[in-house]
Amino acid sequence: MTKSNNHKYVDFIKANRSEEQAEMIYSQRIKDAQEVHRKFSSSFEHRSCPICGGSKVDKQEDFIDLYSIVKCRTCNSDYVNPVPGAEALDFYYNNCFSNVQFEKLSRSRTGASSIILSDRLLEVSRIIQSLLYKKDCINVVEIGCSSGAFLNDLHQYLIKHELEKRVILSGVDIDESAISNSVTEGIELHASSAQDFAKNFPNKFDLILNFELIEHLHDPYEFMISMKNILSNDGLFHFHTPNAKGFDNMGLGYNDFRPLAHGIFPPMHLQAFTTENIVHFAIRCDFDVVRIDTPGNFDVDIVKRFISRSEDNKSNFHYISSFDENQLAIIQSWLRDLNCSSHLVVTLSQH
Repeated sequence: MTKSNNHKYVDFIKANRSEEQAEMIYSQRIKDAQEVHRKFSSSFEHRSCPICGGSKVDKQEDFIDLYSIVKCRTCNSDYVNPVPGAEALDFYYNNCFSNVQFEKLSRSRTGASSIILSDRLLEVSRIIQSLLYKKDCINVVEIGCSSGAFLNDLHQYLIKHELEKRVILSGVDIDESAISNSVTEGIELHASSAQDFAKNFPNKFDLILNFELIEHLHDPYEFMISMKNILSNDGLFHFHTPNAKGFDNMGLGYNDFRPLAHGIFPPMHLQAFTTENIVHFAIRCDFDVVRIDTPGNFDVDIVKRFISRSEDNKSNFHYISSFDENQLAIIQSWLRDLNCSSHLVVTLSQH
């Protein structure tokens, strides 16, 4: 194989988090998952498929021998069932230490050079520019903004390009601690669930953003309907979520050690989205699909570094250890071109 001229190999450890940080956060997430199950499993709730509403399922391998995972026979989606209820999720996000660890990691990226933030900033800035061709001023809200790291960087971008007066930024997060320790200045942040925010906030938004949120929700369908109600008629709904059919999610299962959480990872990730079921989900929620893409950078390096820990030592993915970085860079470019990386980007509009 020859060297790729268009793509440079992306090293997960250099671009995202150290192996020690990955180990620490993963171990704490497992401990927190065990604690939530121990405290609240008796109140877990049975539900229909959160993607299509179907009720016929096949049992899958349990997550850490505790959480029941099923596959919908109608849309082929994996989801947690029974699912942690509101009390369990409130405890998890406001009391469990793994979320504090991840918040510290997110804060460390604020204002710094980061593939994650720079890629997001670039794509969101392009969307904002397209909307500003139609309107003099737009309202933008990030749902699940945590302490506002992305909004802070977006605000600085808007100031640099003299657009801050034309773009009104807001943020919403259920984590009161993150909101009270905001890294932003001059941006209104709300400590609220998305549904309560949609009920109580009268404004319409021209752009709704969320990054790795819908896989966390007890009822993503209800969330999508709430977002539809606060989206302007010509507005856009732009979000990211793991692609469970992506390369690293297929190479490392949800019960393997993972430096990034799999599409299924309760009590955090409660349903797995894919490039297949996201269209079904959008149609059910009465949205039109503007764009679906998987511009992931980390899949190949994650599998190469961490598959040695996998319980499935016979996996064909083990062959990746024999490829050099030039070959791996080519594979990364293939994953992006084929829409099969584990990072899913979706833009929807009003139907």
